[in-house]
Amino acid sequence: MPTPDPTRRAFLGLVGASVLVAGCAEKRQAPQGTAVAADKLKSLVPTRVPFEIPGLKPDLPASEFVQAGFLTRPAQMVQAVTTPPLTSGKEVTAMTPLWGTVPPGLGSNSYYEEVNKRLGGVVRFNISDGNTYGQKLSTVLASGDVPEMVMVPEWELVKIGRFTEAANKLFADLGPYLAGDKAKEFPLLANYDTAAWQYGVFGGVLQGIPWQNDPYPFATFVRQDIMKKLGLEHPKSADDLLTLGAAITDAKGKRWAFGGGMEQEIQRAFGVPREWRKKSDGTLEYKYETEEWAAHIEFVAKLFEAGHVHPDVVANKDADNKAIFGSGEIVVYRDGLGAWHEALGRFQADNPDFDMQIVDPYPAKPGGRLTMWRNEPASMFIFIKKGLGDARTRELLALSNWASGPFGTQEYELCYNGVEGRHYTVEDGKVKQTALGRKEVAPTYLFLSGRPNANAMSQYDGLVQSLWDWQTKAAAILENDPFVGIRVERPSKMAGLVTPTEDKMQEIFRGKRPISEWPKILKDWQEQGGNEAREFYMKVARENGRL
Repeated sequence: MPTPDPTRRAFLGLVGASVLVAGCAEKRQAPQGTAVAADKLKSLVPTRVPFEIPGLKPDLPASEFVQAGFLTRPAQMVQAVTTPPLTSGKEVTAMTPLWGTVPPGLGSNSYYEEVNKRLGGVVRFNISDGNTYGQKLSTVLASGDVPEMVMVPEWELVKIGRFTEAANKLFADLGPYLAGDKAKEFPLLANYDTAAWQYGVFGGVLQGIPWQNDPYPFATFVRQDIMKKLGLEHPKSADDLLTLGAAITDAKGKRWAFGGGMEQEIQRAFGVPREWRKKSDGTLEYKYETEEWAAHIEFVAKLFEAGHVHPDVVANKDADNKAIFGSGEIVVYRDGLGAWHEALGRFQADNPDFDMQIVDPYPAKPGGRLTMWRNEPASMFIFIKKGLGDARTRELLALSNWASGPFGTQEYELCYNGVEGRHYTVEDGKVKQTALGRKEVAPTYLFLSGRPNANAMSQYDGLVQSLWDWQTKAAAILENDPFVGIRVERPSKMAGLVTPTEDKMQEIFRGKRPISEWPKILKDWQEQGGNEAREFYMKVARENGRL
């Protein structure tokens, strides 16, 4: 018999309270976190069976941490799924994020109509602004009344102190359908990397269908067309950002140098670890505790104080950087690698001069040590609501399987581009989006699944080669994380401290708190859960031979 959903009050106790009140203020004993080595998760996750596409060969070879590159579009796409996945006649409800303009809804969108026709049923999306998705997600989870499918980004998940406990109550165990050879029923899901599936395990239960990560979390991007007009070069060090800030910023002309999120690129440049690192005495220190972290706070505060950061970002740390980058009001910003082709598709049609380029990894000081953070194997997860019954759960898994079509399949092509002749045309072997495509097609169905990544956006001149070149350089300086190959779920107290701690850091950037307050903020973090988390991670590291 399915386990009933928790009541709203009970779930608020699990999620809401842990988000708002962290550390010593909690009355209940918080979950202490879990850690399982990858080899011990094999029985919980699908056995990988690669999905082979006949005749599909990359032009640029794959290597460890570098995706294969496809400089041309295949002449023929393979139909990977021949049977429509939705058979019950019941609408699917799904909650997903979107970084961009929300497209017209059902009844007013021919892209939705065509995809739903291929699916054999209707998916009704509840789309929320990706910049504030965490707030919406917390509210929906706390209500205990979730849609049938919910996309949860990893970077939002880690802020929710009792997420694993809550997920185990709200979402279905997918093990009975996907563990081991059972996944052969869903061959496109079985095509995912094993490491990505292992990150879909929460509290010993396979629950999240993973969106496979790029090896790299983000990069610095620039408006190359504007940089060229101003006669400016890419930064070769973080110090160059100060010079660029002065050269670019023209408040009267509504142009500023930087958007939000640059602090993460600056942390990387300064040599801050992504999470934990081993000290010379054999203990672990967290990123907040390092000298490099303190130095980066001082540096970023200078960028804000000098007026080089866009006023929308100054006023709101969750401001939409993509829109103001597209308009040319900011020239330098940080984003994930997938944002590159998304921005070209969004802005180049209306502004043919729009030229977005990636910046090679840079150190804090000229000639300094280069490093690149290593991403987790998965960055987002689709969860299926608990208690829907066997038939409906299988139907939703079949939907995710369909939406998982990799590059070279008709399903991939339809999800990404829509219908040829309506939403896009093909000229000289390259996809060109139509005005209707720009209006109607958005990455919605893509968020119902994940898929193995491919560097294949050949419709944008030079993009595939430039991305392959950048990844090749970044792969050579990839940071060694002490917990690679171990599925670690953060202790609840530590997770609940992320938002309040980093909100205070954001206030320092904006001059609302003095820089001298950081040591006190750090001490609070340590006393309210950070030191306890260190003990947990030290134990995990020792048990797995990492210390």
